Parts: sequence; C-alpha cells; structure tokens
Amino acid sequence: MIYIHAAGIHNSLPSGAPPDLKTELKTLSGKSYRRIDRFIQLALIGAHKAVAGYKLEPDTALYLISGQGDIPVFERVRRQRYFQKMMSKPVDFVNLASNTAGFYVSSHLGIDGANLFLAHHHFPVQMALLLAQSDLELKKQSAILLGGVDEWLENQELAKKLLGVSGSARLGEGSNWLLLKGESAGALASLQVDCRQFNLVQIKAEIGKLEPGTCLAFSRHLPARVVAEMMDLRKDLRRFDYELDSAYYETLPLYVLNKFLVSGCEKLIHIDSDGTGFMGIRLDRNCCVTE
Repeated sequence: MIYIHAAGIHNSLPSGAPPDLKTELKTLSGKSYRRIDRFIQLALIGAHKAVAGYKLEPDTALYLISGQGDIPVFERVRRQRYFQKMMSKPVDFVNLASNTAGFYVSSHLGIDGANLFLAHHHFPVQMALLLAQSDLELKKQSAILLGGVDEWLENQELAKKLLGVSGSARLGEGSNWLLLKGESAGALASLQVDCRQFNLVQIKAEIGKLEPGTCLAFSRHLPARVVAEMMDLRKDLRRFDYELDSAYYETLPLYVLNKFLVSGCEKLIHIDSDGTGFMGIRLDRNCCVTE
C-alpha cells in the first residue's frame, strides 16, 4: 500500500479552440518558457498545482503518463513532412520526444530524481501506478510525482480515430498529478492498485466483497448497461459521479482519483475496462496518520 501526499487537478472541456495555456502558466507560476508547446504547458500547469506550497525533496522521481503522448506535435510533424514536403521545425522535432515534458517539469520544480515517460495501450494509468507502487514498496524511490497529461487536438475527427472512440464522443484534456510516498504520516489517502485483470463475472464477485458505503467510479469505457448491472449488485454502495465536469481522455482515471480526494467520500473503488478486461484502484481516506 502507498500513500498520496499531494494532488493537483487541471481539467478542461475545450470547444472550438484549445484554451490559452501560456497565459495561464505565467499567471500561475510567474514563469514563462520559450520553445515549448501546449503539451509541455499542460504538464507544467498540472504539476505546479499539485505541489504548490509543498517542499519536494530533490531526489523526488517524476513519472509522466500519457495515453498517446504529444499527439498535436505528431500531427504537425506529419503535415510538415508529408503534406508540406519540408523538414520538421527544430522545436517540433525536439518536442516530438514526449519525455521533453518531463525534463521541463523537473527543472521547473527543482527535482533531479528518476525521470520517466510512460505510455501503455491498455490501462496506462493503472500500469504506471503499479510501477510506482512497486518502486515505493521496494524502496527504489522515496517519493514519486506521478502525472497524467493528455492534450485536446483541434482536429477532432483525427483525434477520435487515434483514440479509438466513437465520432459522437466528447473529448477533453487534462493534467492531473499525485505525489506518492510509502509513508502514511501526513497523507491524504492510501492508494492500492490490484495487479489482477478480471472478467465481468470476477469483477462482480469483487464488488460483492466491498465494505458498505464504498463509492464506485466507472471508466467512460464501460457501457451504461454494465455500470447499471454493477450498481444493482449492492444497494449499500454509492455511485461516485464525476462525468458532468469532464470528457474523455486516456489519463482521466487520475482526474477521478484527484476529485475523490476533495469529495466527502471515504472509500473509493475505480473500475476501468479496456473492452474485455477490468482493473480496479482503491483509495481510502481513513487509514492515514496525520502528523
């Protein structure tokens, strides 16, 4: 079991044009950067919000997650190379490596620990949290600042094709971060990721074992019919609603976890699916020792 010591939410629902992040970053942090794109700006804003006023140890590790990485810079480079028949712009070429964002975040926060960029086709948030959980429990890291960043692409038709979602889906963008440690003193909540992948029958059996009053949150991947089936299993469980304030992006589970931290709920199980299997994340605000 590991513990959340700080968290930050940056979640938006763009429509028509992406928000101006350059101004927001300057207002928030007092700093401005040249040669960075919106993906890096998103990463900086979310990480800054998460640890503003928190003293980070210099060896804090940084684990940056994204479902697809910096899609807009990929699209720009694709157009430059194949449609405009020109070499990629130098800044776009450098930023094409999504771990550039991790470099800027570490520099911005003054930390020099391990710096990883992580992506996974299935369950990107869960896979990254499992790595963080393992590294903290094995004491490979003393603290990990873990964030998920997904940027809204103005070409919505292309974005939905790349993400594999229906044409009617609404897309958002976000930069949501957690500061994770292996110690409970002063923590906001405990976090535990189950490394098992369940089928529908098995996940229903797991729901049957939950404590009364536990909140359930469901990924946007789950059909409404399946969600209804799961909620009907137990009348003593509560639905944790987050959907009205967000739209789909691949690291959205981190937004759900962070929103839970400022809610009145004590225990949360987040259930995600890749279309065939299910994975769960447990948060508990009752098991932490305050300093």
